[in-house]
Formats: sequence, C-alpha cells, structure tokens
Amino acid sequence: MTVPTIGERAGLQQLVDVVEASRASHVAVVDEFGRLLGAIDTADHPDLFGGLFGGEGGPRVAGTPRHRRRRDARRHAAAGDLMADAVVVGEAWSPARAAHTLTTAGADVAYVVDDLGCVRGTVTIRQCRPAPAAHTVPKEAGRDQVRV
Repeated sequence: MTVPTIGERAGLQQLVDVVEASRASHVAVVDEFGRLLGAIDTADHPDLFGGLFGGEGGPRVAGTPRHRRRRDARRHAAAGDLMADAVVVGEAWSPARAAHTLTTAGADVAYVVDDLGCVRGTVTIRQCRPAPAAHTVPKEAGRDQVRV
C-alpha cells in the first residue's frame, strides 16, 4: 500500500480528492523532492472531512453551517497551511524504538522515512507490538488431550 502524499502548495480540492481516493485518515505533505514536511490528519479538520466516509452517499465535504463557513474561509488554503508536525521514524529503526516514539508522541501513525527524508511508508503502534507467544502443550499429550 502506498502512502497518500500531497504537495505543500496543493489546493483544498486536490487534498479532498486525495483523501477521497485513498480513503486514508492521514496524508503526508511533501516537498518537490518527496521529502516529508508534515502531515494532515482528517480528524483535525472536521469542517473539511467530517462527512466524507459516513454512510452511503454521505456528503463529499462536511455540511453543517458552521463547517461551511469555516471551509469557505479556507477555500484558498494550501495543504501546507493545514499540515501539522508529523511523527517520523527511520526505516532502519527497531519496532521497539518506533513504538516508543509513537507512544511518547501520543500519535496514531508515524511516517517511515529514508536517509534523505523521503516517505517510504507508515507504521502504527499495533504494527510495532510483538506477536503473542505461541501456546505450547507438553509432548506427552494423552489420548483425550488435544495439541494446540
């Protein structure tokens, strides 16, 4: 799965199109070389994305009067104006280090970047957790016992 990205000078309509096409809740904002500058979390902008995924045929953009007024005021905003700092992890980091970074930042998603700062993917706290230990049964399981 590719990470949805958008240029820092992209307009509001382009941003809505990217979110709608990818159905992602986070979009990476990148410069012209693909380096991560920040991120846009759709939950931080309910006036833009509040009804995007709600139910069948939901509104393309949230539609309450308050949201419409706020959206109209930002109609010409660029993606760079809407972004916030992104949580970043290196592609060579261990899952434990990535989990610690996510937990410390209180973030849902961290962007994985290479040595040049280009986005390579995302990671969540759930992906960083170790797999549960396998349940073992002693070898001498008898006739009425089942091995798991």
